Amino acid sequence: MCIIGAKYLRDKGWVLVKNRDQDYVSDISFLDRDHPKVGEVMCLYDHHTNYREGMNYLGMTIITTSLTPIPNDETDNKDGDSIYHALQLNNPEDAANYLTDKNITGFIFISTKDKLILIEAAREDQGKGKYKFKQTLIPKNEIVVRTNHGVDLPWAGFQYGYSEQQDVWRKSSELRKKYAEVVLKKPKDPVAMLDAFSAKMDDDLQMNIFRVEYKPRQMRTIFQWALVPSEDTVYIRPIQCRMKMSIKIDPDKIRVNVIDNEDIRTLYAKDIKHFCRMVKDSTSIWTTTLKSFKNTNNVRNNH
Repeated sequence: MCIIGAKYLRDKGWVLVKNRDQDYVSDISFLDRDHPKVGEVMCLYDHHTNYREGMNYLGMTIITTSLTPIPNDETDNKDGDSIYHALQLNNPEDAANYLTDKNITGFIFISTKDKLILIEAAREDQGKGKYKFKQTLIPKNEIVVRTNHGVDLPWAGFQYGYSEQQDVWRKSSELRKKYAEVVLKKPKDPVAMLDAFSAKMDDDLQMNIFRVEYKPRQMRTIFQWALVPSEDTVYIRPIQCRMKMSIKIDPDKIRVNVIDNEDIRTLYAKDIKHFCRMVKDSTSIWTTTLKSFKNTNNVRNNH
């Protein structure tokens, strides 16, 4: 149940930011692989769900957020493989056609410096029916935020009236979208956009853009990242997860900048139970939790 925001910055082009929210013990790697057609593919890899998303060296980025009312029905294994294959294509149009041919659901952001394609895709009948999608080329003067309820497909995602839990999820989705649209108006660089996605705007910590669990099995923001296609650069801020980065230090490849999480630690000092500690070496960046998460086998596969 993640949240994505996209904004066109005059000096950088399209920048995409995302809070990745999960309700399980998340074990994440960031991996880069050389590729003969696109130069390199750098992606997030979730070891629990095999989900992947990221950027290629041609400056094309693909990230998603979930749009299903039945989180346990997500097929991240298949979706991750499809997104990884799409990142090996040359342009956003081909990637968009490939992903819709694969019937991937969710909000799919496909971006280069000067182009942002947004796909909204879902299945009718509360995630069990016919596959439908809407594809839109976003104008550069528009700030776009998507959470977990339909916009062009208003029947998609979380809906009121089906269950008490879905009512809560829909309220959270609406509020997080509303708050994010407000805070993204001012930032003029990618890190400032990530900072905006850290804001505490609601007393209920499940209704904020940045989410903190206060009951078992609630969603928490495990990390944030910003992707800047024009600069072949990503910014990553680890927060509540285990994470390993296996990234080549090569100025001619996609650059990874790890952002300090101390401001979030300070802002949420009384709220976050498990927090990443960053340890660096010359070839990779590891993050570990200060406190151990409780073991769980109940993995919910959300984008």
